[in-house]
Amino acid sequence: MQPQIILVDDDDDLREAVLDTFEKHKLAAKGFARAADALEALDPEWPGVVLSDIRMPGMDGLAFQEEVKRLAPDVPVILFTGHGDVPVAVQAMRNGAFEFLEKPVHPDHLHQVVLRALKMRSLQVELTNLQHKTRDTLPLDERLVGRSKVMRFVRRDLQAVAPLQVDVLLWGQDGTGKTAAARAIHDLSPNAGGAFVVVNCSAVSQDTIERTLFEDGGAVARASGGTLHLQDVEALSDQLQAQLLRIFDSADAPRVVASVSQKPEELLAEGKLRSDLLYRINVAQIEMPPLKERGRDVFVLLDHFIQRAAARHGKSQKALPVPDLDALGKYTWPGNVRELRNVAEKLVVGLTVRLDERASAAVTETYDEAMLRHERELLSNALIQSGGRKAAAAELLGIPRKRLYLRLKYCGID
Repeated sequence: MQPQIILVDDDDDLREAVLDTFEKHKLAAKGFARAADALEALDPEWPGVVLSDIRMPGMDGLAFQEEVKRLAPDVPVILFTGHGDVPVAVQAMRNGAFEFLEKPVHPDHLHQVVLRALKMRSLQVELTNLQHKTRDTLPLDERLVGRSKVMRFVRRDLQAVAPLQVDVLLWGQDGTGKTAAARAIHDLSPNAGGAFVVVNCSAVSQDTIERTLFEDGGAVARASGGTLHLQDVEALSDQLQAQLLRIFDSADAPRVVASVSQKPEELLAEGKLRSDLLYRINVAQIEMPPLKERGRDVFVLLDHFIQRAAARHGKSQKALPVPDLDALGKYTWPGNVRELRNVAEKLVVGLTVRLDERASAAVTETYDEAMLRHERELLSNALIQSGGRKAAAAELLGIPRKRLYLRLKYCGID
């Protein structure tokens, strides 16, 4: 279970005492001596609250509060200090602190403040989910699946920019989900009632761009009041890119979400992208990370795509044979999420899976057998790295000790 509370205080004894208080109240908490380390545990979708001392070496509480606000804007921050510094308290509250407490804090009072902050955070999460349902659209974590921190920040940025009437530039390798991201921006925007029109610029020629974009019934007219998604704008010639600038001068100009397959600055330096076009579409920029940089999202996505494909084909995904999990984890996925989705589809319909041109992935065990083997290896490695100390192994894996004991028993590890 994820911690509900992150506590930052460089006083080891005080930090442990506060953590003990939370444990007595059955609140999951994790302590840090340094603010910089705590930031690594945060992401925009985390449903908990933060407590931090003000006066600490390195990054102090106010600076930490600003970083939390930047990384996870809706997470409540509670600050406390033993110095009774009223000006600091005022500054903290102006910066959006949920509460400011002076040490020593009575444990019961601290508990009540934390409960109020957790309730507020819970209501925020519930409201976000309700807004998705009201708009009759899937939440971002179901559109852009992944538990990695990098994907959580992508979802945060998309959520932040979607309601704004600004043009957006998405960049990333082919197959990373740029079109899905563009669609999400449209559906979560005030333009959701309008049309979402996609133009594949790599397929538009000099002879057809005028008709495709600007004639009556063209893409610009159809996307008016909605969103125009221009895919791969760097594929157009310099002259065609110049013509695209007309979109922004149109009286009924739609919102533009453009995408490129390379870092924009590199395309500019290589002469593949006009600077004037880049400046017009680059109001907000979001990078879609390649699958090889998303860690264990490979396995999360594989399970997600297998379930979807099995439901679509009316097949059971139980005991489904899959390629060697180690091979999946080490593979670089040049086709990114799109390639992984195709692998899942092939597995469900019973086709041979080839991860490259040289060899096929040998299928020697069922899905459940492979998952059990992988879990045994993961648990064993954690115990080895922690010197056999189960509490340390649980901390290393980021799970409660009780869950570790249950998984060890299930996997037959003493």
